[in-house]
Amino acid sequence: MKRTRESLLSLVVCTALLALAIPAGAHEHALDKDTITGDLGVVHFANSGARAAQAPFQRGLALLHSFEYRAARKCFKDAYRTDPHFAMAVWGEALTYNHSLWNEQDTAAARAALGQLGATPEERTARVRTPREQEYLASVERLYGPGDKLLRNAAYSAALHDLSRRYPDDLDARALYSLSLLALTPIRNHATYMRAAAEAEAVYDVEKRHPGGLHYMIHAYDDPVHAPLGLRAARLYSKVAPAASHAQHMTAHIFFALGLWDDAIQANRASLRLSRAEGDPNYHSLLWLEYAYLQQGQTDPAAELVRSVAKDVTAGATKENRLRLAYARAAWLVETRGAGGVDADSPVDSTGVMSIGYFSVHDFARGIVAAQAGNFDAARAALAALRARCDAASAQPPGENPAWYDAMTTSELAESRTLVMALDAAILFYAGDSAVGLGRMREAIAAAAKFEFEYGPPWSAKPLDELLGEMLLADHRPAEAAEAFRATISAFPNRRLAMAGLAVAANGATR
Repeated sequence: MKRTRESLLSLVVCTALLALAIPAGAHEHALDKDTITGDLGVVHFANSGARAAQAPFQRGLALLHSFEYRAARKCFKDAYRTDPHFAMAVWGEALTYNHSLWNEQDTAAARAALGQLGATPEERTARVRTPREQEYLASVERLYGPGDKLLRNAAYSAALHDLSRRYPDDLDARALYSLSLLALTPIRNHATYMRAAAEAEAVYDVEKRHPGGLHYMIHAYDDPVHAPLGLRAARLYSKVAPAASHAQHMTAHIFFALGLWDDAIQANRASLRLSRAEGDPNYHSLLWLEYAYLQQGQTDPAAELVRSVAKDVTAGATKENRLRLAYARAAWLVETRGAGGVDADSPVDSTGVMSIGYFSVHDFARGIVAAQAGNFDAARAALAALRARCDAASAQPPGENPAWYDAMTTSELAESRTLVMALDAAILFYAGDSAVGLGRMREAIAAAAKFEFEYGPPWSAKPLDELLGEMLLADHRPAEAAEAFRATISAFPNRRLAMAGLAVAANGATR
């Protein structure tokens, strides 16, 4: 059969799944592997590259759709080395530097990658072989061009919209357009997210094993109203791309939304197993796994996870593992009500880290546990540390930093300041000023209601409605407490402490 220069190659990216396990104490500096073996799903991307460059290029694209950026980058570079005239391989490499949903972009590295094709957009376009591929390259030129990041996101999305409509059979154009819609605003916009869902659903309708279609459906449906619509994709994605650690974790977004803790544990254990076989400590999945264990009262495996992060920090402190340790300790304090055994009350060194969110949450958790135990000196010390952290922080525009922990966003600062309000309210209440404490806690909850909601472990470790419910129980107001616990459960289904609080409140209200 004859092949055109722009071959309609369809490559099913599949090999045997690598399922290795390494100790929980893997360190961040062990990130030295950039090859992932195993099944990643199916992509069909017509292109003008040489036959020998197809396998690494198509595999790189499948990895890109599952946010396995490091491994994807290696594949695209391999494709370009195989065919130095293959401009789309450089396009793919450039995209690996944009982690839009993680608030990360290495703009300088992306521009350097594009520079392999020429010094100017015009020179680079001249290297592209077909009109369709020229449009793909033009979209990336917009993403990494001059100007504000949010405006560049919008220009990139508009270019992908046009591309996907001009080539309606191009599933990757449609999938990437779906992802670009999710990145249009720092705050979740339901109308835009449903547009993204529609694009991802259209990909799924044609190719049930496309990793991007399933992945972006989960992101689009990851909110309190639409999460049940994402359960189908969550059940399928881990099976379609079993070699991708992020694919295993991503399913847990929907499982958390529905309070399916057994499924959430299985998903994040699989994610950790895969990533650690690649030398990646994957603290993100670790924190989700810790939380899921604690929702089932499985304190022993949760404690081992907290200790493993502390061990990593001791062996080689990094910005990320210090931040992750702060949240791991915060979650432990909240869920166990201050149980010992993991040194959870000890502050974590935040020197040199721009992001303050997890450190603020740890201050908050330490203060709440102390206040509820009547240790007001410790509670006020935690509040002072939290206030000082907020006062010293300076927010930055979103999306310009190569790593999330090197950024301090406006929303993160607002959340931290809300924790100041909530901790101050709790200290006032438990120290005896119940009316003022309850009033200020309601003010903090009203402020928090304006923040973007994402499923997963609560951003504050202790949901503020749940804290209000516990305060109302202590103030002998069970009916109001029950209302607060129901509000918590609506946002965090099947949450253990809220369910227990609701049972107590309901029993007290019927007496």
